Amino acid sequence: MREGLSKERARDVLDSAAARLRTPQALRPARVDSLAVGHPGIALLFTTLAAGGDTEARSVAHAHLAAAIRPAGGLRASGLYGGAAAVAFAARVAATGPDSYRSLLDAVTPRVAEAAVERARALRAGRAEGTGAPSHLYDAVSGVSGLARLLLALDPHGPALRACLEALVDLAEPAVTPHGTLPGWWTPHGPGRQEPNPDFPRGHLNLGLAHGIPGPLALLSLAHEQGVSVQGHEMAIGRFAGWLAGRAHEDGYGPYWPLTVRAEDELSGERPPNPPTRAAWCYGTPGVARALFLAGRALDEKAWRELAGRSTHAALARPVDSRGLEGPGLCHGTGGLLQIAARMAYDMGDAELNAQLPFLAGQLVEGMGEGDGFGFLEGESGAALALHTYAEGARLAGAGPSDPQLLAWDAALLIG
Repeated sequence: MREGLSKERARDVLDSAAARLRTPQALRPARVDSLAVGHPGIALLFTTLAAGGDTEARSVAHAHLAAAIRPAGGLRASGLYGGAAAVAFAARVAATGPDSYRSLLDAVTPRVAEAAVERARALRAGRAEGTGAPSHLYDAVSGVSGLARLLLALDPHGPALRACLEALVDLAEPAVTPHGTLPGWWTPHGPGRQEPNPDFPRGHLNLGLAHGIPGPLALLSLAHEQGVSVQGHEMAIGRFAGWLAGRAHEDGYGPYWPLTVRAEDELSGERPPNPPTRAAWCYGTPGVARALFLAGRALDEKAWRELAGRSTHAALARPVDSRGLEGPGLCHGTGGLLQIAARMAYDMGDAELNAQLPFLAGQLVEGMGEGDGFGFLEGESGAALALHTYAEGARLAGAGPSDPQLLAWDAALLIG
């Protein structure tokens, strides 16, 4: 019988983790302005603790933000997880009112908008030229989807966000490729690479929330809920969600998704048996399920919501050693699974799913000594944030799903 973690014990572990991360000068991140490994991601932890009543945490969050912008040369504009966007995201989450961090946000928002428009143009140009849609141009980490999630909070009615939404909607149109007609987000090479891959001779379609089509689906769904849309918006949500629903596999535990679909298999209609999967945020069933749930909530499609719920249950029903998780982190570890499962449990009012959270939290704590440093995506600060969601879940569940005044830390994961 597995042991579940009490919320009191979770708070003790959370306090210990925060104590190790309180002093920016004592940490040596590989890149100080990175949301993934640097000070902006750690600032998210202390901003979250401050909202829960930790009186010293807000000044610690401010110190981490200051450390992120201290290096000479200015912040580079890149995807959500680096430079200007990473700092802007952390500052926007930390802001307690319209004037909070106003000068910083006014300085970096134009750089974020410029980077977003540049990626949106490159994405549409590649599509127009028939060279495909490299995932780094549209995904959550480096591409349009992540930057658009930030712009939805910074400037929801601005031209940069509109350019992002139009580029993502454009992905819903089929792509005419040298191999045949494929979905518009077809990538001509293998996952994580931009050169020929013998395992993907005709390219692939990516199903990871971090790097595949669930990211644009989640972003378009969240924007729709906030009342921000462009021509073809609902059509694109429908095509992305319908495609994902049609690519679900099923075993004795329930529905699940592969990591990718080869272009050959998409063209032939074949479904290779027992494709590899995992239960992570970056790739695997939980991320796809969350994106489908958001789409179902946005367009009031009960079937998508139900499929999302069943597949989340199935991911937790499978043996722990078959989940393909690595460490306690948010990206490909237990932290990401815990955060998504908690979000789904609270949003669906699912008592059975909620009852699984203590066991997931216990598995996270068991693995925290294996974490890769103190960063947000793979390290201790991200794991601690997922633990905080579990410990304070009843209070956090009261927030509305699309309040534009609130930007939760897990918006960086495109799950809310």
